Amino acid sequence: MNEELTTLIIKELGKYQDRKQVIRKVCEQGGFNWKEAERLIILVEARHRRTMRVHPRPLLLFLSIVTLFLGIGLLAFNMQFLLALFQKNVLGQTLNLQTGNYRIMGVIAGSGITAGGLVGLWKAFLSIFPD
Repeated sequence: MNEELTTLIIKELGKYQDRKQVIRKVCEQGGFNWKEAERLIILVEARHRRTMRVHPRPLLLFLSIVTLFLGIGLLAFNMQFLLALFQKNVLGQTLNLQTGNYRIMGVIAGSGITAGGLVGLWKAFLSIFPD
């Protein structure tokens, strides 16, 4: 395997460029056809996964943190209703849910947003720390 092509592939994959552009560059420099270049990139990526420089994705990290805080804030704002629901007359509160529909939807949406923020944060940390 050509060391120049290997270093080119590692460098280009570390930049998070489009995979098709990396394949095109390998085709141009190595004289391979498209399928051969694609296989070579997969092989180099598998062999050098631990040594490849991984750039953190700051946008993903930022959006995940913002989404997590938004979900927690929405949960905290609407959690008061849920706590009051179980402290008072439970039967009366459940029969009179028309006033609390928006709060219940807020709790459900806040839970979903918080879960989405946690998943995004997990993926961001996995891209920064792969092992």
